[in-house]
Amino acid sequence: MSDLTSPRPGGRGRARSQAESVEVATPRVSQEQRENWQSLVILAHLVEAELERKTQDDAGIPHSHFKILALLAGADRYTMGLTRLSRALRFHKSRLSHALRTLEAAGLLRREDTPEKGRAYQAVLTRRGLDLVERVLPLQDVFAHDTVLSGLTATEVTQLRTIAERIIANLDDRGE
Repeated sequence: MSDLTSPRPGGRGRARSQAESVEVATPRVSQEQRENWQSLVILAHLVEAELERKTQDDAGIPHSHFKILALLAGADRYTMGLTRLSRALRFHKSRLSHALRTLEAAGLLRREDTPEKGRAYQAVLTRRGLDLVERVLPLQDVFAHDTVLSGLTATEVTQLRTIAERIIANLDDRGE
């Protein structure tokens, strides 16, 4: 009997479905590896959920929107091209566009043409947006220090950064 058939009552074989006949090369994961991964997933979820809650409380805007303002606050002349901003945040263009509309309506940034020719635009942080970042960023620093990184040694924090940067690079490599 071929490997595409299986015994059936009456001695006749039936054709296997493609799903039954194709073996998927799935790496075997140990229970410890699975638990390690689950811990990372839960960590990422809890940190993001708490940052979302804190940013809503402290700034009155979603954390994803605050990240835009914080990036602009660190940029030269508080200005960044939209393509560069989208790449830095790993935001799809439609998600960035929606966030920029909301932030622009709140007076926290403005969009303008770039000095170069073409149809490129840039986001510029307003004074109001900079004031918000300068008020909220220290609160997030306290949260990071007192809650997220509490109890970790300086060496562990450095190791965490190294690990995070490696994971970010792995994810960026997949996106290319």
